[in-house]
Amino acid sequence: MKSRTINNIVVHFPPEEEQTADVIAEVCENVPVFARQAWNLPMPRDCCIYVMASWLGFYVRSAPPVWRIYLAATLPLWSYRVQRMWPYAGAWTQRFGKKVAIGIKPPRLWEQSDKTIGRLIMVPEPDVKAKIRAVACHELVHACSAHLRLPPWLNEGIAMASVDQLLGKPTVRQDTLQLMQRSGPKPLPTGNRGISDMDVGNIAYEYVRGYWLVRYLEETHPGLLAGMLSKRHRAAWIEDYLAVQIGLEQGCLWSSLDSVIADHFKSSSDALA
Repeated sequence: MKSRTINNIVVHFPPEEEQTADVIAEVCENVPVFARQAWNLPMPRDCCIYVMASWLGFYVRSAPPVWRIYLAATLPLWSYRVQRMWPYAGAWTQRFGKKVAIGIKPPRLWEQSDKTIGRLIMVPEPDVKAKIRAVACHELVHACSAHLRLPPWLNEGIAMASVDQLLGKPTVRQDTLQLMQRSGPKPLPTGNRGISDMDVGNIAYEYVRGYWLVRYLEETHPGLLAGMLSKRHRAAWIEDYLAVQIGLEQGCLWSSLDSVIADHFKSSSDALA
């Protein structure tokens, strides 16, 4: 394995993935500054990126020695969730105490991935380098927020919205607003384990709702999320706080939210027509 360091982020990669590492390095130059300015999120001091060809290889290489013992002892308890998500994932982020590790599949493996979720959500992107940039940006934002243990909708929402900003174009399909309306409203899972146990349609719904909610809040309440992300809050507090800010009754956020978001973006589209 080769390695290079950019902004204190160490990128590990096999020699044949030098070009992939070059693109990741570009993203490592920009994301720390953006995450601080947009979301008030610092880059973790100990952050590594591994260009990974297998999920097990990622954990063996990235986990500190004490964590390797723990992960080996508990393998039957967590490995089934990782194996279930591996076919769909282009990358993921794992926190080991103060260390945050990111695993990114090399592009040659993306063609073998199950693209069902991606087709439901993402604008098609034929440029391989743009895909690498998007994936690396998404995961680096996750690394910045890992210490907060955010609810999944917020964790994914800020990462997806960040990719739009850094690439300078929408990466989520506009018609996912209709997907959200057709599928919901549904309660959100209490943690990332809940998402990994869902079927494909519900996973897509949770990602889509997080993305559009973050965009909605950024347009209607600029700075609200950045202020909220300055410290850790319980998921229930976040939901109640947002309900009040949006003008909904506490406890009614998720039952009313889809319509509020859809109406907002429909009005925005009508104004531009």
